[in-house]
Amino acid sequence: MKKTYLILLISLFIFSCKDEAQDADIENSDEYESLVLGIPQSQIDSIRDSEARKQPILKKVSYELDSATAIDVMLPVGNFLKDYSFSSKIALTDPNSTSENEDSEPEAVISIQNAFSDGDSDELLLVGKSTDPNIFPVSDIKKFNEPEKILLEDKNALLYVDGFGRKLMYYRQYNPTKSTYYLYTAEVPKYNDPKMQYAALFSIYKKAQNLLAFGKETATENLTWDKVKPSLSELELKNYNVYYTSLQKELKYFLKNNDSVNINKDKIQFYLYRDEDHSKNTFDQVGFLATSQYSGVFDDLDFENRMYSGYFSQIYDSDDEFKFIKKISDNSILVSVTRVGYSSNTTTNYIISSIKNEKGQFYLISPTNEEGNDVTALMNDYFSKHLKI
Repeated sequence: MKKTYLILLISLFIFSCKDEAQDADIENSDEYESLVLGIPQSQIDSIRDSEARKQPILKKVSYELDSATAIDVMLPVGNFLKDYSFSSKIALTDPNSTSENEDSEPEAVISIQNAFSDGDSDELLLVGKSTDPNIFPVSDIKKFNEPEKILLEDKNALLYVDGFGRKLMYYRQYNPTKSTYYLYTAEVPKYNDPKMQYAALFSIYKKAQNLLAFGKETATENLTWDKVKPSLSELELKNYNVYYTSLQKELKYFLKNNDSVNINKDKIQFYLYRDEDHSKNTFDQVGFLATSQYSGVFDDLDFENRMYSGYFSQIYDSDDEFKFIKKISDNSILVSVTRVGYSSNTTTNYIISSIKNEKGQFYLISPTNEEGNDVTALMNDYFSKHLKI
């Protein structure tokens, strides 16, 4: 009986070792890697190298942590910071621990967004104070989040795919002069194309690497779309192209007489309309405003200039103030519109671009910054000259 029991134990041990060996073989197999990654490793390497070669055009962005404290970070043009009320999806400390260490709690969780971020972005910047320069090490992130496949790892960074196929990034930086740590965490949205997921992941990684690169700030006075385009990620380019492809279709097939179309997404807005009267009389109100440098209320605009009708009449009253700021190019101008309120006034800047072709006279309007050189404005100006029908 004892002999039989011993044989059974030995058999179970052998089968157990065999199963473990098979599991190890499976995890190291090409089939398993393809299943976890979604695309071959060689394609991922190519995407990573492509994003690494891009030189982002950076600008300094300030954010107030409280009434007495502010931080500065560097972000690519088209990106901005926004308040965020939730925590990161990446566990920084042991989620099973019942003890709380208030000293390690970040003071602020800030969302990093761009024109195509969906609602509350999963790109987060966590900022806090600590005298420990090695706070929240990568080794802890690995321990508390269980990566299925690590794509990149060093002292400060961890890019990985988890057991659910999600692509995530953790990146830490520490500023010893201010005893401040910056933790950049991100989960890439589940785009249909896995290649776009990896393009987004490595683009975010590039963004994180430049977060405190204050010596790399780019002067934005003479920016053009041709200068900005090479710096954008494949995902951003794809998204912008989707919008401008839709503009081409509107120009070619849909806009008749005085038709208009609004193309809106949270942080990016286009208003395109065809002016039948201007088409017949070869009148260009962008050129008119650039020449006259008009400043006054909408009601006093020249009768041939129908700037108030359409887009602006949806938002402003006829006695609100409209002012020409500057000529951006032969096709585009920068204007400001001020809503006159009871207690205070609100001013918004717009780029207005003229599109002339055999289909008629069109105008493209978008909100922009004070200089008229955000990415949307640069795109509007470029495509007002190059839209093909």
